[in-house]
Amino acid sequence: MTVDRNVIRNIPKSTGVYILWSGKVVIYVGKALSLKNRVRDHFSPSNTETKEVNLREKTDRIEFFVTGSEAEALILERNLVKRYLPPYNIMLKDGKSFPFIKITQSEECPGAYITRELIDDGSKYYGPYASQGGIKRVLGYLRKLFGIRYCKNNIEYGSSDRPCLNYQIRQCSAPCAGRIGRGDYKRAVSSVCMFLEGDIDRLVEEIENEMSKRSVAQDYEEAAILRDRINDIKAISQRQRVSRALVGDFDVVGTAIRGERACIQLFIVRKGNLIGKEVFIENVPFGSSHSEVLTAFVEQRYFGRLDIPSKIVTSHKLIDKKFIKGWLREKKIKASLSMARTEMERDLKKLLIKNAHEKLSMELKLEKIVPSLLELRSILSLETVPERIEGIDISDISGDWAVGSLVSFYQGKPDKRNYRKYRIKAVEGINDYAMIREVVRRRYSRLVNEGGELPNIILIDGGKGHLSSAVEELERLFIDVPVISIAKKREEIFVPECGDPLDIEPKSEGMNLIKQIRDEAHRFAVDYHRKLRRKGLKRSALDEIPGVGPTRRKRLMRHFGSVRKIQAATVKEIAEVNSVGSSLAEEIYRFFHGNGGK
Repeated sequence: MTVDRNVIRNIPKSTGVYILWSGKVVIYVGKALSLKNRVRDHFSPSNTETKEVNLREKTDRIEFFVTGSEAEALILERNLVKRYLPPYNIMLKDGKSFPFIKITQSEECPGAYITRELIDDGSKYYGPYASQGGIKRVLGYLRKLFGIRYCKNNIEYGSSDRPCLNYQIRQCSAPCAGRIGRGDYKRAVSSVCMFLEGDIDRLVEEIENEMSKRSVAQDYEEAAILRDRINDIKAISQRQRVSRALVGDFDVVGTAIRGERACIQLFIVRKGNLIGKEVFIENVPFGSSHSEVLTAFVEQRYFGRLDIPSKIVTSHKLIDKKFIKGWLREKKIKASLSMARTEMERDLKKLLIKNAHEKLSMELKLEKIVPSLLELRSILSLETVPERIEGIDISDISGDWAVGSLVSFYQGKPDKRNYRKYRIKAVEGINDYAMIREVVRRRYSRLVNEGGELPNIILIDGGKGHLSSAVEELERLFIDVPVISIAKKREEIFVPECGDPLDIEPKSEGMNLIKQIRDEAHRFAVDYHRKLRRKGLKRSALDEIPGVGPTRRKRLMRHFGSVRKIQAATVKEIAEVNSVGSSLAEEIYRFFHGNGGK
């Protein structure tokens, strides 16, 4: 230590901020309720922690600032850390704000948008959400359920002659074109707000009342739409609810540390619902404690923000909570800071820390993973590296010999054991969207039923319409997997709920991998299509059924006239065909209704 002890003796006991210098470089900035006591702790020979020993050895000058309050010290420390970037301070990459759903209030036709900036403009904000992908899925559900618009124009009701594509793909009710009444649209916006506020019971009650009115008025079509809406709301809200023992709004934060790497895990609970989690893998100074990392995270995450919950629960004790409490008091924000106290909070803390350790272990292993997958994780805002990606393509000629292909890539390489090919059964004529739905339904309903592992990304060969078809089918199956599509003409990548293509460097490693998967899915589909066409299997759907040979196929076709009519027939009607029988009739019926084939 090259610092004169007389300097330490003369430091005041006041609240303030101190700076440790090594030559012309600031190596640490800290705050203290008593500057003298804190600095003396740093330079005490009895403090043998690695980080403290290194600080003592490198510090040759101390500078300090006395502040009028804990809040002023917190603000000054934050500003000095940003200015000097000292190597022994824990500086987390949590500088960005987190995504919220914004419902505008000042427009004639309110819209719903994703935003990271909270502005006092009269709008309603809901969140934060765990990730960009998660918030897009939630907003996608709401647009589909209620038809709230998301175009960025400030439109007036009925100001347009015709609705845009969003109306055609059932993502907007088109108030701009007057396709929904003013009152109905206002009720839809109110319903979205109730859903986001967690008032599900009242929302369902209001829709049930409206459904009854429509039914009495013999508007059965609209009543059926409202009935389906109620079922979807209940299903979505049920998936969000973890336990009815959770009450209120609070965050739970915990850490796992290995060497110079730390994983900070955050559970977000709003209105008793665990709405998501956030994970941060950070570099920290060697020897940093859980309390130091947690304190830095809490200060950096919540400082200067409006979206602070009423309670923040931490896995370890925070250092000098008075600074944070002083800032909260100055801003008149009612929020408590405590370690887990209730049984539910302790259970959440245990689960959180377990997740943090597993995530950190996995991250350390995956740091050697294929760069293209790391790039895709960043571009698509995924929580984990997309080790398994499945690509889907359709091949047909004017609807004949229509087939679907599914290729699987694991860690950036083809995994041909998990390739699948599908003869389209339920679609006649030219309808690529319906064919995409059939392949998605057959593939992923089977995976779920058999307890298989879902992919990290599903890639669809096609544009926005193909993408929407896949997403809608997955939503019906209540399967939550990120889906992207690549359009053939301009090699553009689309994601749900975003009208513009992603900004990806055309020759980047991530883009090259997407193209490789798309090309392989196309090759696999075309090969299967050509194989069927060579064999001339115009009625090959029947030939795929065990027990149906050429003779029975001819009798079935002679009796019904087409495969479509066989598909629509009952078991009893099929059994009436000569030499078929009841057992084979049941097998044929099951085949055409989703249980046959791969």
